[in-house]
Amino acid sequence: MVAQDLHFSQFYASPLTLNPANTGWYNGDWRISGNYRQQWKAIDNRPFSTYALGVERQFAHYLNFFSVGVQLLSDESGYVGLRAHKALLSGSYARNINGHSLSLGFQAGVVYKSTNIDRYTYDEQFDLGGESVFNPNFPISELAQEPILYPLFHAGLLWSKTFAGKFAPEVGIAFFNINSPKETFYGTSSRDTRLPLRTSLSLGGDFTISDNIIIQPTLLYMIEHQAKEFLFGSNLVYTAFEHIKPFAGTFIRYGSYTNFDASAWVIGARYGRWRFGVSYDVNISTLRTATHGRGAIEFSLVYISPSTRNSLIKIPCDRL
Repeated sequence: MVAQDLHFSQFYASPLTLNPANTGWYNGDWRISGNYRQQWKAIDNRPFSTYALGVERQFAHYLNFFSVGVQLLSDESGYVGLRAHKALLSGSYARNINGHSLSLGFQAGVVYKSTNIDRYTYDEQFDLGGESVFNPNFPISELAQEPILYPLFHAGLLWSKTFAGKFAPEVGIAFFNINSPKETFYGTSSRDTRLPLRTSLSLGGDFTISDNIIIQPTLLYMIEHQAKEFLFGSNLVYTAFEHIKPFAGTFIRYGSYTNFDASAWVIGARYGRWRFGVSYDVNISTLRTATHGRGAIEFSLVYISPSTRNSLIKIPCDRL
């Protein structure tokens, strides 16, 4: 394992972390999304935990759609308790042009990072002549300058179109860390202490098989410096009743360093304007020696309020 960035297997259920252009990309006034992921608890019984909460509001002006959103993320990982807290503001502009839906979005915010210094060990504290080999009372010269705070800027673009009323593909591209912020606990400045640009390409959509069955194939590709990741698979949605639509699916994560990393199995349901999903990652990389195949458990919950937009066209006229 080289590093661990914030990510979800149910990435489509965390729209603001997937692409800033997803802000307001739904049919309704408000959207609230929540995500929780816990992984690798089998390693020293110290799981990596990630939380996300997003709130969006859509405003329509004739054929123009303006949306704003807020994204809050929290993540804790590793023995030393590396904590990352993010607060991001999103904005987007969307419009339908000749049947093509387009959205352009931006995000700006801050990141707050810290660790639990009490869990650190230093090479200067090893006492080879002592009884316990390690002596935490020995002085150290390596002192971190934390916590740290830095800004982030992201941008993205989305396109979709419905063909023959049955196939609605969606393509998105997003750019994260556009400002290449400095991230270091030691105050140094070099290319290695700058967050590189992360590019994300997402492909997906709904393919209607029958009145009761919809297939949702999805692919996510991300690249950051020399690190690459693929996540691909599909959900199958079944209309059991008018307002109840259960779904299930499977996804495979493929990384540039670990090759096949994990397989994720998803179940959930749409109930009215609510959508709930739960997934479990089975670790299939070389890390499975330590995890015994146990990867991650993940939950997602999304609510979209009804639209109050007047769909009727208003034609002004004089009254006699």
